[in-house]
Amino acid sequence: MAEQLIHIWAGMSQNKTEEQFYKYFDQSKFLKDNNSFNTDEAYSRNAPDFQLRSQFSKDIGKEYDYDADWLTIYHGRKRISIQAAIEELPIWDDQTEVDIYQACISKGISTVNSILCYADDELSIDNPLENYNDMIFIGSFNNPR
Repeated sequence: MAEQLIHIWAGMSQNKTEEQFYKYFDQSKFLKDNNSFNTDEAYSRNAPDFQLRSQFSKDIGKEYDYDADWLTIYHGRKRISIQAAIEELPIWDDQTEVDIYQACISKGISTVNSILCYADDELSIDNPLENYNDMIFIGSFNNPR
């Protein structure tokens, strides 16, 4: 059975509007700039502007953009149990869900209003930041497909 490496973040984002929360993941300016770099012969620079990357891409160390097709975000106004939040993620393996739950509990997280799952077999979070858009890095897990 093939496995996929998923990375999980969870937390409480109470002081941000929904727009502010999702701005963290916005990579539209970078994608537009990168497209211009790749398609416009008259483009004035010899590389895209890497400062335009989303803050999420910067925080996880992605040189370019992240693959939005592999990102799942749950963000709500109300606090929910970590178990209910995990059920919002594209995880079909009971043991993987248990492992994520136990990792959250060991970090003192039992309720959240935000949880994020990003699938990327090549991504390695060796030195996690303390804060990723009001979430903390829970860990990386193998998710059977």
